[in-house]
Amino acid sequence: MPNEARPKRIVIDTDAANEIDDQFAIAWALRCPTELQIEGIHAAPFSHGQYFSALRRVATARGGARSRLEKLAVSLKPDLLAALVERTPAELGMTRSFDEILNVCEAAGIDPGNRVKRGSAIFMTAPDAPVESEAVDHLIELAHSASPEQPIHVATIGAPTNVASALLIDPSIASNVVVLFLAGFPTGAGLDDDSFNLVQDRHASNALFGSEARLVYVPGYHIAETLQLSRPAAREWLGNQGKLADYLLSTYENNPINPEADAVGQSWVLWDIIATAWLLDQDWVPTRTVPRAYVDENHRWQRLSSGEMLEAYHVERNTVMREMLTDVTRS
Repeated sequence: MPNEARPKRIVIDTDAANEIDDQFAIAWALRCPTELQIEGIHAAPFSHGQYFSALRRVATARGGARSRLEKLAVSLKPDLLAALVERTPAELGMTRSFDEILNVCEAAGIDPGNRVKRGSAIFMTAPDAPVESEAVDHLIELAHSASPEQPIHVATIGAPTNVASALLIDPSIASNVVVLFLAGFPTGAGLDDDSFNLVQDRHASNALFGSEARLVYVPGYHIAETLQLSRPAAREWLGNQGKLADYLLSTYENNPINPEADAVGQSWVLWDIIATAWLLDQDWVPTRTVPRAYVDENHRWQRLSSGEMLEAYHVERNTVMREMLTDVTRS
């Protein structure tokens, strides 16, 4: 594993209670203190109700072909969708994520100190409407202690309201941060994007793409989705390997959105570990320079008139999985 002269200063902005991949990404970063200096772990909001509501609204208005998730959203009965919205407010998602971050730190045997912060209780309601929170204040404070030469790297692996809000409230921090954002399709794919991170928080996503911060966009589809782990492999590599590995295996075994995990040929995507992989070694997640883009009201990528960013086009899947499993099972 590469060992730079000094560790990267990083912030992880995460919807840790949404799936099981965030826990693996956080755990891996915690296990690499000589490479990554974790300055903050910030809880991001998430809401399945708002996500499916947005998918349903756009897919119905747009017409035409629909993705699998759009079909599911449209098939939901209005009363069931309304109940889902009521049961899954963004603030609850953020609070659950805050608690889950602490669970991962405890399993890793690491005192988080004052590094774990609560994020936004709502999503941005307009491209110029930032939401204040502890996480926003903390990111701004950290960015002012950094520099363009020694920036804060922000792994944004959930809805980007916290990060976008910080950049809107204090644009002067843009030169001192490098933001990695994980979402849906490649910007040039020409496909309607149903990414969870993008769809529920489109205004913040577009604010992030339109900011002056250095930006690395990692598509989930076709790139991060190759980071699959099967239940037999999870049991073999994580079982009886210490408290942290046991916790990660437990999250895998008890994943409520993967009820068929024991079926032949089944696996689960650990999407977000790609962010930790890029932070550790950019050769594992190669990128190229592309024009900046945004997602329009139909969830379609459009090019911005100016600006460039890095976009990942590949991941060294076997290397990433091997390094991650080796590190999280290390005592």
